[in-house]
Amino acid sequence: MTTQILIEDRFACSAESLYKLLSDNAFDDKLMDALSMRKELLDSHEVPGGVQYRIRLTNPEDIPAIAVKFTGAHLSYVETRTWQNATSSNTWIIEPEVRGATVEAKGKTEIVPADGGCVRRTTGTISVNLPLIGKKIESMVLESITATFKKNAKYCQDYLRENGIS
Repeated sequence: MTTQILIEDRFACSAESLYKLLSDNAFDDKLMDALSMRKELLDSHEVPGGVQYRIRLTNPEDIPAIAVKFTGAHLSYVETRTWQNATSSNTWIIEPEVRGATVEAKGKTEIVPADGGCVRRTTGTISVNLPLIGKKIESMVLESITATFKKNAKYCQDYLRENGIS
């Protein structure tokens, strides 16, 4: 089982401005706080051409009853983000903390110029190897990721506008 991820959000600023903002861990702390996501920085270090963060995030949303025995009351995951300055992008691997299943979520987020601003394009896959309900958990993880990205985009768009960043 594999579920595809494709999330695109438009921003009224340059790709460089958005990349600088999103790759800043201090801004990410504010962003996660605004989204009511619990964030714990597990590790960070420089990599050739950028920086890598390993963080644990916990989504405040309640989990559907079908998945609670595998995820607990809230979905939490460890995410490794590797930011690449030269391409204004990051690759990411999300390891949902799901008991009794092999879960893999990975992909790439690119920030590319677009008419009058830029687009943040996130692509990837989610795979849950769990008989009978694996596809349901994939769908749940996708919904969680998509909802978080949409709230994230709204916060960033407001922040850019309020701070006159273009």
